[in-house]
Amino acid sequence: MKKLLIPLICLLCAACSTVTVDKSSEYLAKGEMYYKTGRAQKALKYFNKAIAENPYGAEAYLSRGTLLYSVGEYDKAIEDFNIVLDVDKNVPELYSALGAAYAAKGEYKKAREALLKSLELYPANVAALNSLGGIYYSTANYNAAIKEYDKALALRPVGQIYYMRGICYEKMGMTAQAEENFKAAEALAN
Repeated sequence: MKKLLIPLICLLCAACSTVTVDKSSEYLAKGEMYYKTGRAQKALKYFNKAIAENPYGAEAYLSRGTLLYSVGEYDKAIEDFNIVLDVDKNVPELYSALGAAYAAKGEYKKAREALLKSLELYPANVAALNSLGGIYYSTANYNAAIKEYDKALALRPVGQIYYMRGICYEKMGMTAQAEENFKAAEALAN
């Protein structure tokens, strides 16, 4: 009887574990749906439920961190991003998000470190290049900002990046280059 009981208990535990993960995934999917439709509070509720069901599910922390970042809760976003980093240190997008959160708080050294790590893992990360350019812009290092924007634009022409590069040129008194970039930004917006 004992020999039969142990496999039965193992099966039940496995089934419970699967139910917990499935429930967590269900909550995560609902949270994503609410987040994409602009209902942040409702999304946060479901991300929290997903984490409560499966505290080891990195995806729920990443989603919640992204939401928290988008509503200006940078410290909480950083906490969630760091939880995900404890699970996997090889996600370039995660370092980009972490860098953006640090930059939003004005912690440029930490932001730069996170963005450089992202670029180390994935050199073609346009978001990380753009954010790095933004950090250099924020610290009035316009030449360095332009170099990062140049790299990003070589990978993918984006109006916002042309616009930011134009502002850098404008700050440096290079009016012709600024106007050229503003026109490129406008052309991509149409």
